[in-house]
Amino acid sequence: MNQAGHDSPRPRFSLIGLLLAVSVIAIALAYVVTLRRLMVAEAELIRLRQETGYLEPTADDTVAAVRLISDQPMTFRLRVRVPASPRYRLAYSSVWPQGASQPAWFGAVPMPPGESVVIVRIVKDIRDERWKITTLRRGDDGTRRIATVLPDPHVAVFTGSHDWLRSGIPRDKTTTVAVGKSIRLLDERVLVGEGATMLYGDAPADDDMIGVFAELQPDSGPL
Repeated sequence: MNQAGHDSPRPRFSLIGLLLAVSVIAIALAYVVTLRRLMVAEAELIRLRQETGYLEPTADDTVAAVRLISDQPMTFRLRVRVPASPRYRLAYSSVWPQGASQPAWFGAVPMPPGESVVIVRIVKDIRDERWKITTLRRGDDGTRRIATVLPDPHVAVFTGSHDWLRSGIPRDKTTTVAVGKSIRLLDERVLVGEGATMLYGDAPADDDMIGVFAELQPDSGPL
Protein backbone atom coordinates (compact mmCIF):
# COMPACT_ATOMS: atom_id res chain seq x y z
CA MET A 1 0.00 0.00 0.00
CA ASN A 2 1.37 3.41 -0.98
CA GLN A 3 1.77 5.93 1.75
CA ALA A 4 0.19 9.37 1.42
CA GLY A 5 2.48 11.88 -0.23
CA HIS A 6 4.62 9.27 -2.00
CA ASP A 7 5.04 9.51 -5.79
CA SER A 8 2.90 7.25 -7.96
CA PRO A 9 4.77 4.25 -9.35
CA ARG A 10 6.40 4.88 -12.73
CA PRO A 11 5.28 2.77 -15.69
CA ARG A 12 7.67 0.01 -16.60
CA PHE A 13 8.66 -1.00 -20.16
CA SER A 14 9.80 -4.50 -20.82
CA LEU A 15 12.37 -5.36 -23.47
CA ILE A 16 9.83 -7.58 -25.23
CA GLY A 17 7.33 -4.74 -25.45
CA LEU A 18 9.97 -2.38 -26.85
CA LEU A 19 11.02 -4.90 -29.47
CA LEU A 20 7.38 -5.45 -30.41
CA ALA A 21 6.80 -1.72 -30.88
CA VAL A 22 9.92 -1.36 -33.01
CA SER A 23 8.84 -4.34 -35.13
CA VAL A 24 5.39 -2.84 -35.74
CA ILE A 25 6.90 0.49 -36.79
CA ALA A 26 9.40 -1.26 -39.10
CA ILE A 27 6.64 -3.31 -40.74
CA ALA A 28 4.51 -0.21 -41.26
CA LEU A 29 7.42 1.69 -42.85
CA ALA A 30 8.27 -1.28 -45.07
CA TYR A 31 4.64 -1.48 -46.22
CA VAL A 32 4.60 2.23 -47.09
CA VAL A 33 7.87 1.95 -49.04
CA THR A 34 6.70 -1.17 -50.88
CA LEU A 35 3.37 0.45 -51.75
CA ARG A 36 5.16 3.51 -53.09
CA ARG A 37 7.47 1.38 -55.24
CA LEU A 38 4.49 -0.58 -56.54
CA MET A 39 2.70 2.62 -57.57
CA VAL A 40 5.81 3.88 -59.36
CA ALA A 41 6.25 0.51 -61.12
CA GLU A 42 2.61 0.47 -62.24
CA ALA A 43 2.91 4.02 -63.63
CA GLU A 44 6.06 3.02 -65.52
CA LEU A 45 4.34 -0.09 -66.87
CA ILE A 46 1.43 2.01 -68.16
CA ARG A 47 3.88 4.41 -69.86
CA LEU A 48 5.81 1.55 -71.49
CA ARG A 49 2.59 -0.09 -72.67
CA GLN A 50 1.49 3.18 -74.28
CA GLU A 51 4.84 3.56 -76.02
CA THR A 52 5.22 -0.03 -77.19
CA GLY A 53 1.52 -0.74 -77.73
CA TYR A 54 0.36 -3.45 -75.39
CA LEU A 55 -2.25 -5.69 -76.96
CA GLU A 56 -4.41 -7.51 -74.45
CA PRO A 57 -4.79 -11.28 -74.91
CA THR A 58 -7.61 -11.98 -77.36
CA ALA A 59 -9.37 -15.01 -78.80
CA ASP A 60 -8.02 -16.67 -81.95
CA ASP A 61 -11.09 -15.59 -83.92
CA THR A 62 -10.55 -11.85 -83.37
CA VAL A 63 -8.52 -9.03 -84.90
CA ALA A 64 -6.96 -6.60 -82.40
CA ALA A 65 -5.34 -3.16 -82.56
CA VAL A 66 -4.15 -0.41 -80.24
CA ARG A 67 -2.76 3.07 -80.85
CA LEU A 68 0.76 4.00 -79.69
CA ILE A 69 2.13 7.31 -78.46
CA SER A 70 3.90 9.37 -81.12
CA ASP A 71 6.03 12.45 -80.45
CA GLN A 72 6.44 13.42 -84.12
CA PRO A 73 4.01 15.70 -86.02
CA MET A 74 1.65 13.97 -88.46
CA THR A 75 3.06 10.58 -87.45
CA PHE A 76 0.70 7.85 -86.27
CA ARG A 77 1.87 4.57 -84.70
CA LEU A 78 -0.19 1.44 -84.08
CA ARG A 79 0.21 -2.19 -83.08
CA VAL A 80 -2.09 -4.76 -84.65
CA ARG A 81 -2.68 -8.50 -84.42
CA VAL A 82 -4.27 -10.54 -87.20
CA PRO A 83 -4.99 -14.27 -87.56
CA ALA A 84 -3.47 -16.63 -90.11
CA SER A 85 -6.71 -16.72 -92.08
CA PRO A 86 -8.18 -14.84 -93.79
CA ARG A 87 -5.36 -12.64 -95.05
CA TYR A 88 -5.42 -8.98 -94.04
CA ARG A 89 -4.06 -5.74 -95.46
CA LEU A 90 -3.68 -2.19 -94.20
CA ALA A 91 -5.14 0.39 -96.57
CA TYR A 92 -4.31 4.10 -96.35
CA SER A 93 -5.40 7.41 -97.88
CA SER A 94 -5.42 11.18 -97.39
CA VAL A 95 -8.83 11.93 -98.91
CA TRP A 96 -12.45 11.02 -98.24
CA PRO A 97 -14.39 12.03 -101.38
CA GLN A 98 -17.54 14.02 -100.89
CA GLY A 99 -20.57 11.73 -100.79
CA ALA A 100 -18.49 8.53 -100.57
CA SER A 101 -18.99 5.90 -97.86
CA GLN A 102 -15.26 5.51 -97.23
CA PRO A 103 -11.89 7.08 -98.15
CA ALA A 104 -10.45 6.65 -101.63
CA TRP A 105 -7.71 4.17 -100.71
CA PHE A 106 -4.34 4.91 -102.33
CA GLY A 107 -2.75 1.55 -101.63
CA ALA A 108 -2.31 -1.18 -99.04
CA VAL A 109 0.38 -3.13 -97.21
CA PRO A 110 -0.13 -6.89 -96.64
CA MET A 111 -0.24 -7.87 -92.97
CA PRO A 112 1.45 -11.09 -91.82
CA PRO A 113 -0.20 -13.28 -89.18
CA GLY A 114 0.62 -12.26 -85.62
CA GLU A 115 1.58 -8.85 -84.29
CA SER A 116 2.97 -5.96 -86.32
CA VAL A 117 3.82 -2.31 -85.72
CA VAL A 118 2.44 0.16 -88.26
CA ILE A 119 3.60 3.76 -88.80
CA VAL A 120 1.61 6.13 -91.04
CA ARG A 121 3.22 9.50 -91.77
CA ILE A 122 2.79 12.69 -93.73
CA VAL A 123 6.37 13.58 -94.53
CA LYS A 124 8.58 15.36 -97.05
CA ASP A 125 10.83 12.79 -98.71
CA ILE A 126 14.41 14.10 -98.63
CA ARG A 127 15.28 11.97 -101.65
CA ASP A 128 13.07 13.86 -104.10
CA GLU A 129 11.73 16.77 -101.96
CA ARG A 130 8.13 15.63 -102.47
CA TRP A 131 5.45 15.37 -99.79
CA LYS A 132 4.07 11.86 -99.37
CA ILE A 133 1.83 9.76 -97.20
CA THR A 134 3.82 6.69 -96.20
CA THR A 135 2.86 3.46 -94.47
CA LEU A 136 5.52 1.28 -92.86
CA ARG A 137 4.83 -2.13 -91.36
CA ARG A 138 7.23 -4.15 -89.19
CA GLY A 139 6.41 -7.79 -88.56
CA ASP A 140 7.95 -11.22 -88.22
CA ASP A 141 8.60 -11.32 -91.96
CA GLY A 142 10.55 -8.05 -91.96
CA THR A 143 9.68 -4.47 -92.92
CA ARG A 144 7.45 -3.31 -95.75
CA ARG A 145 7.01 0.31 -96.84
CA ILE A 146 4.73 1.95 -99.35
CA ALA A 147 4.33 5.64 -100.19
CA THR A 148 2.08 7.83 -102.33
CA VAL A 149 2.90 11.34 -103.54
CA LEU A 150 0.35 13.85 -102.24
CA PRO A 151 -1.48 16.22 -104.57
CA ASP A 152 -0.51 19.88 -104.15
CA PRO A 153 -3.89 20.84 -102.58
CA HIS A 154 -3.35 18.16 -99.92
CA VAL A 155 0.17 19.44 -99.22
CA ALA A 156 -1.20 22.97 -98.73
CA VAL A 157 -3.71 21.64 -96.17
CA PHE A 158 -1.22 19.53 -94.22
CA THR A 159 1.40 22.28 -94.05
CA GLY A 160 -1.14 24.92 -93.01
CA SER A 161 -2.44 25.78 -89.57
CA HIS A 162 -5.81 24.06 -89.07
CA ASP A 163 -7.83 22.22 -86.47
CA TRP A 164 -8.08 18.44 -86.61
CA LEU A 165 -10.99 16.15 -85.84
CA ARG A 166 -9.34 13.05 -84.37
CA SER A 167 -11.05 9.67 -84.33
CA GLY A 168 -10.16 6.04 -84.94
CA ILE A 169 -9.14 3.58 -82.24
CA PRO A 170 -8.13 4.77 -78.74
CA ARG A 171 -4.62 4.72 -77.30
CA ASP A 172 -5.26 3.15 -73.92
CA LYS A 173 -7.56 0.28 -74.87
CA THR A 174 -7.31 -2.73 -77.17
CA THR A 175 -9.93 -2.64 -79.94
CA THR A 176 -11.14 -5.96 -81.32
CA VAL A 177 -13.48 -7.16 -84.06
CA ALA A 178 -14.45 -10.60 -85.29
CA VAL A 179 -12.33 -12.25 -87.98
CA GLY A 180 -13.42 -11.13 -91.42
CA LYS A 181 -14.38 -7.60 -90.36
CA SER A 182 -12.46 -4.33 -90.72
CA ILE A 183 -11.12 -1.86 -88.15
CA ARG A 184 -10.84 1.86 -88.99
CA LEU A 185 -7.50 2.52 -87.31
CA LEU A 186 -7.07 6.18 -88.23
CA ASP A 187 -9.66 8.84 -89.06
CA GLU A 188 -7.79 12.14 -88.65
CA ARG A 189 -9.62 14.88 -90.56
CA VAL A 190 -8.25 18.36 -91.16
CA LEU A 191 -10.99 20.94 -90.63
CA VAL A 192 -10.54 23.46 -93.39
CA GLY A 193 -13.10 25.29 -95.49
CA GLU A 194 -16.52 23.65 -95.68
CA GLY A 195 -15.19 20.63 -93.82
CA ALA A 196 -15.22 22.65 -90.60
CA THR A 197 -19.04 22.46 -90.54
CA MET A 198 -18.64 18.88 -89.28
CA LEU A 199 -17.88 20.35 -85.88
CA TYR A 200 -21.49 21.40 -85.60
CA GLY A 201 -23.09 18.41 -87.29
CA ASP A 202 -25.66 20.57 -89.07
CA ALA A 203 -24.73 19.53 -92.61
CA PRO A 204 -22.40 17.11 -94.41
CA ALA A 205 -19.23 18.45 -95.96
CA ASP A 206 -19.65 19.88 -99.47
CA ASP A 207 -16.03 19.15 -100.40
CA ASP A 208 -13.65 16.23 -100.12
CA MET A 209 -12.32 15.70 -96.62
CA ILE A 210 -8.53 15.83 -96.35
CA GLY A 211 -6.87 13.88 -93.56
CA VAL A 212 -5.06 10.69 -92.62
CA PHE A 213 -7.08 7.50 -92.96
CA ALA A 214 -6.01 3.90 -92.38
CA GLU A 215 -8.03 0.70 -92.16
CA LEU A 216 -7.19 -2.90 -91.32
CA GLN A 217 -9.33 -4.95 -93.68
CA PRO A 218 -9.58 -8.43 -95.21
CA ASP A 219 -7.27 -8.75 -98.22
CA SER A 220 -9.96 -9.69 -100.72
CA GLY A 221 -11.25 -7.81 -103.72
CA PRO A 222 -10.26 -4.32 -104.89
CA LEU A 223 -9.54 -1.46 -102.50
